[in-house]
Amino acid sequence: MSGLSFAAPLALLGLLALPAIWWLLKATPPRPVTRLFPPLALIVRPKRDEETPVRTPWWLIALRLLVAGLIVLAVAGPILQPTERIVRGEGPLWLVIDNGASAAPDWPERRATAAAILAETGDAGRPVLLVATADGPDGIGAQTTAAEAVRRVNALAPRAILPDRAPLLPALTRLAGETPPGEVIVLPEPGDNGTAHDFLSGLARLAGTAPVTLAVSGRPAPVAIDGVEQDGAAVTVHLRRAAAGAATDGGLRLLDRKGRLLDERPFALAAGDDQADARFELPLEIRNDIARAEVANGNSALGVHLLDDRWRRRSVAIVTSTGSEAARPLIAPEYFLEKALAPFAEVTVSGQGALSDAFKAAIEARPAAILVSDVGRLGQGEAALARAFMERGGVLVRFAGPRLAASDETEVPSPLRRGDRALGGSLSWSRPQALGSFSDNGPYAGLAVPGDVTVNRQVLAEPGVDLADRTWASLSDGTPLVTAARVGAGWLVLFHVTADTRWSNLPISGAFVEMLRRTVALGSAGAGARDVGGNAVLPPLSLLDGYGRPAAPAAGVTGIREADIATITPSRSTPPGLYGSDDGFRALNPLRPDMAYAPPDLSGLPDGVRRAGLVTEAAVDLSPFGFGLAFLLLVADGLAVTALAGGFKRRRAAAAAVMIGLAVLLTPPVARAADDARLLEALSATRLAYVETGIADLDETSRAGLSTLSRFIASHSSLEPGEPMAVDPERDELSVFPLIYWPIDASAPMPSTAAMARVEAFMKDGGTVLFDSRDDADFSAASPNTARLRDMLATIDVPPLEPVPSDHVLTKSFYLLGAFVGRTEGSPLWVEAPDDDSGDDAGEVRPVRAADGVSPLLITGNDMAGAWAADEAGAFLNPLVPGSPRQRELAFRAGLNIVMYVLTGSYKADQVHVPALLERLGE
Repeated sequence: MSGLSFAAPLALLGLLALPAIWWLLKATPPRPVTRLFPPLALIVRPKRDEETPVRTPWWLIALRLLVAGLIVLAVAGPILQPTERIVRGEGPLWLVIDNGASAAPDWPERRATAAAILAETGDAGRPVLLVATADGPDGIGAQTTAAEAVRRVNALAPRAILPDRAPLLPALTRLAGETPPGEVIVLPEPGDNGTAHDFLSGLARLAGTAPVTLAVSGRPAPVAIDGVEQDGAAVTVHLRRAAAGAATDGGLRLLDRKGRLLDERPFALAAGDDQADARFELPLEIRNDIARAEVANGNSALGVHLLDDRWRRRSVAIVTSTGSEAARPLIAPEYFLEKALAPFAEVTVSGQGALSDAFKAAIEARPAAILVSDVGRLGQGEAALARAFMERGGVLVRFAGPRLAASDETEVPSPLRRGDRALGGSLSWSRPQALGSFSDNGPYAGLAVPGDVTVNRQVLAEPGVDLADRTWASLSDGTPLVTAARVGAGWLVLFHVTADTRWSNLPISGAFVEMLRRTVALGSAGAGARDVGGNAVLPPLSLLDGYGRPAAPAAGVTGIREADIATITPSRSTPPGLYGSDDGFRALNPLRPDMAYAPPDLSGLPDGVRRAGLVTEAAVDLSPFGFGLAFLLLVADGLAVTALAGGFKRRRAAAAAVMIGLAVLLTPPVARAADDARLLEALSATRLAYVETGIADLDETSRAGLSTLSRFIASHSSLEPGEPMAVDPERDELSVFPLIYWPIDASAPMPSTAAMARVEAFMKDGGTVLFDSRDDADFSAASPNTARLRDMLATIDVPPLEPVPSDHVLTKSFYLLGAFVGRTEGSPLWVEAPDDDSGDDAGEVRPVRAADGVSPLLITGNDMAGAWAADEAGAFLNPLVPGSPRQRELAFRAGLNIVMYVLTGSYKADQVHVPALLERLGE
């Protein structure tokens, strides 16, 4: 609902003067008409050509009253509020903003709502206390002015967690005791972890009689991912939404660690369902590369699930008993197992020495699965180790044989009959059995039953009530071929035949490879993953921001013990991301299946708590329109008076001049003054420029980065650049800048075709654009930012590109450099590749080419502005990844080399510089 408010409502008292104005206008006679009479005209009554009215016409009085009323209204500062007015109280305003992950999709609307609230509060001169709930107690600021609160709101960004609001109430209670709030406005996010109701109830109690308003978004909470599993043949992504509602759909993406897209599938949540699964059937090689699952265009960390190195290619250990098989390696059981496991696992064989030593060695290697071929009864020590291994999530796979058949082993899924069953021998009573079926509730479900697999001998399981539930594969006569039982977080699996071909031809069939693949995939990565530190603290490696984008660890983030990584709740000090090092890391995700995720419970709140919506449009100041309309009506008044006095008949030229002047006034002026001033400012000094993306924090990083780089250049060279300027490629003049820095963000609006055409013309005329995808990815990768950059460049004619060669002039334009690093250092710098065939045919459309040896475009993913950015005090704004001692210095040197290369061309490639360069190299 729209509303009209006034910045200076007391000015409306001027409307009381309208009756007095009407009386004055009515009593004042019109302007007299002057006539010249000849002397004899005194005897004769002059003939009147025109009648002068005795009183001013009523419509002219009404016009003048309207002008006066419009001026009064314009002075009062009318403001059109597109939505219902939120601010209603007096005194100190408490503005509480949920800045968790579920607020990220509509964060611009939340920021606009906060800005509108603070603008109205600032007009009233009220103090403001700003609270950001996801920042914890540190998010409670001091009471300040509305203008300062606006600056802080602009610096706020959603975090990749659901806020824990409980620690905020004690601090707010103390503040309410010192200065009670005059009004409380809360912007709750649509996803909650169960803390919203108690927090809002506590706020209402602290407010007392002061009004409390909840500005609630109409958008539902984003679809979240709370788990990813694989069953040996496919990857299953588990989706969850905060509440069951209408049917919705979307897309899911699987990416590797460099951001390359591996697969993308649609998903659908039916009406009334709050959970759904999406299944990706992929080859193992691709499944091993998965590092991230995400909801496409979700714009929230809740729609991202990270996978660590526990997901990758499994490590499998084979334990055999020593015997005559060692002398016959090509028919030994471990030979068949190694061949079947080789396509999808890293295999180690432990079979030298005593069985206990081999088994202990296999356990200590921390594999995901251990395969035991024809070992009889496990000793007490081996059985304890095996059970502890399975309880941690490992899979113990046993194969039958003469030793197991002759033992009374108890470490099997189901009790076994003593001895074995021979089929098809000279004394047998039946023929060899074929493979019959796979259980629908086991990992082999869906596998085609091969018709050529036969079994000559097997160990039999004792019949029992749970035998059918533990059977994964059966022979054609219904007897079990593979049985399994859950042990802790892992599995105990028994193949009732040998691992070689003595009892069956299963080990040489294709089905055996797929059965082992699916069995090993059940092994928890925790049982066989690389040891990253045990109880040691894992430092943050790469984190998620509130939008689900990778981010460098910020100040205040602490490490996590590996033992706690599976149970710890993400917080501001331990946000979701990867913890450890490149040699071994663990993933902490925003949401787990055991974590609450629901809409905030707003029931049971006090009756005085009011609800409103978010501001979707900015408030409109109507004062300029009021003054403009009043001016036009005054012009119309003047024309009317002139017409009544007959002025147009005697002064046609003057009337024409008035009409021309009125036409000029009514014609929209071309906004050249501001553009000319901006152009003169750009020409007053050599300046770097950056493209405004519309993302406040990204644009501020670009501005601060180029500003700091300009100061670095001034202190290390004779060039003294001016302050950098922001540009809009579609509107601003680009040719006055030698270098334009363009940070890429997939969430920013796609540049128009006209904007890219102007950029292409700028590069053809000798300018250079530095595109930075900021994702630490190669330009050939498929990260969201790099994909957006490719889409942008697809609209223009781009020359062939290559990573900067070691002898390129960029590597020696000022400093001698071997790499061009930024906040990260994993991405190369791409430049135009040399073209030996420069003789283009006349009239042929040419791509942008290097002018004076300068590449028209440079591409990196190392977030260079992020490394350069510093505040006015010189404190750098962003940490570096990995943060080597000289990384920031090398980033500044890379920036200086790029600027010098753009300004001077390829002169450093001339042979006259060779002696100086060799001297600097010490050669």
